[in-house]
Amino acid sequence: MRIVVLGCGRSGGALANRLDAEGDDVSVIEIDERARSRLSGAFQGNFVLGDGLRREVLEAAGIAQTEAFVGFSSNDSLNIVTTRVARDRYHVPRVVGRLHDAERAPVCSDLGLPMVTSVRMTVDRVHRMLRHAHLEPEQTFGNGESVLVRSPVPNYLAGRRVAELNVPGEIQVVEVTRAGHSSIPGAGATLKQGDLVSFVVTSGALGRLRSFLGGRLS
Repeated sequence: MRIVVLGCGRSGGALANRLDAEGDDVSVIEIDERARSRLSGAFQGNFVLGDGLRREVLEAAGIAQTEAFVGFSSNDSLNIVTTRVARDRYHVPRVVGRLHDAERAPVCSDLGLPMVTSVRMTVDRVHRMLRHAHLEPEQTFGNGESVLVRSPVPNYLAGRRVAELNVPGEIQVVEVTRAGHSSIPGAGATLKQGDLVSFVVTSGALGRLRSFLGGRLS
């Protein structure tokens, strides 16, 4: 996977090192040259020195060809803006940003931007969000029998009908956010790259949904 990480602080550097060690093509954007020292000696990715708000810096990092963007800088506004630019201008299919101020989370939710707050944020969590190895419930119903989860649409599902993801009694698409606008999809709606989809899923069907999102839609 090609991934651009904005910010090489402790968390950004740790995530970049981990993804690089797993064989991903990683580019790190950082305005402070000294932050390069947080990358391991074995790091084989690209370190781009510059302001992540500048188009030439983003493009030098390969944002036009990347498959995922992570806004991990120490500046919430920068993370929000660049994550939205990555999604809307460059059509990056998977984006996630970090928030230090949890009060900004509702605004990001309205924009359809997946963000993690400093209280709950860990490198492991963002790693899982990129990999689809785990779907974290945003809301639990009853005694946990059903949950609400949100996920970006993987590339291979672009152009498929939303209804193909529904499994009676197990998985139901309830909402799609596209370019910051939310809608309830009709029967003939199709998925597009960059969509963020909300599912209500039985707990026992999370593995099946994970398979769908990982490339195995039967």
